[in-house]
Amino acid sequence: MSLGPAEILVIFVIALLVFGPNRLPEIGRQVGKGVREVRKFQQTLRRDLNDVMADDMSDHAEPAPTLPPQTDDAPPTPAGDGVTPPDGHDLPVSPDPPPPDPT
Repeated sequence: MSLGPAEILVIFVIALLVFGPNRLPEIGRQVGKGVREVRKFQQTLRRDLNDVMADDMSDHAEPAPTLPPQTDDAPPTPAGDGVTPPDGHDLPVSPDPPPPDPT
């Protein structure tokens, strides 16, 4: 977005009519300070981002961690109706809970 001389002149005339000739220099200084602050912030942000990117692309950067490849050598699951506890013996699985004790 660029402003040509005609657009700048129109903005200046409107500002002169709205604010008057006494306040216009003060407003110009405030706008100039604001523009300088924005440029300073922009330069700082750009420099910080470039520093971070340069650190990431340096030879000293460690490669990203990766997971080991999955293998199909996993131990087979036991066949049957039982559950295998850590000791390796099958336990029967009862489909229904035992009846309550009548006593």
